[in-house]
Amino acid sequence: VLARGADRLAVEKLARYFMRTFKDNQLGKKGKNIKETVGTDLQTLTENNVFRFPSTFTFIFRAFASVEGIGKGLDSEYDIGKLAQPFIETFVEAQDNYSSDFERKAVKFGKATGLNSKDINTAITSPRKIAFVEETLRSMSDGTLKIRVRSLENEKALERMSLTNDRMEKVLLTSLLLNVAGLATRAAVGYGAIAGAAFFGVQALVSNTKIKKFDKTQQKFVQTQFEEDADE
Repeated sequence: VLARGADRLAVEKLARYFMRTFKDNQLGKKGKNIKETVGTDLQTLTENNVFRFPSTFTFIFRAFASVEGIGKGLDSEYDIGKLAQPFIETFVEAQDNYSSDFERKAVKFGKATGLNSKDINTAITSPRKIAFVEETLRSMSDGTLKIRVRSLENEKALERMSLTNDRMEKVLLTSLLLNVAGLATRAAVGYGAIAGAAFFGVQALVSNTKIKKFDKTQQKFVQTQFEEDADE
């Protein structure tokens, strides 16, 4: 279940990655690294907690993990995905409620050749859809329609800049209070300035630790491959 306000484009991109990886595994191909392919989107979805799993999902996942663990223990080449594929295909075909094998083949033939109601409807309604696209583009050109583009890289850059500014403010306050302590003629003022400088100095160290942690997290989700590279 997706949380309200979730980035659906990032979710769709992540779903396409999993589907492509599943197909590659069925064909015996090595899948791409998830952090290298969709690292930025994965980090954003993880930090925003967009996925809400039902409580029953835990038990289902545990059951599959137990079965796969037992299978791997008995046979190192055990792959529950390959073994489940015939049953999944049978289940999918059963959901279509074909009355006979001829109907199933006829539907597949229609999908392959385009001789089905869905494709015919698409061909008939294409002019209307093209007109809608033209109208949308004209609205964008006139300025009546504004497109919101989300840049994950810029968001992370602004977040790091905020952390850096916070650290800089703490360092400046520490330096200012140390100067006050050095110029103070009264002992109470000097001690107070030193205490304040120590406090803001610790805060500056904490901010610096946050920046290092942020950079370390960013390195884990660096995207080095893109859609074109993944499809090759």
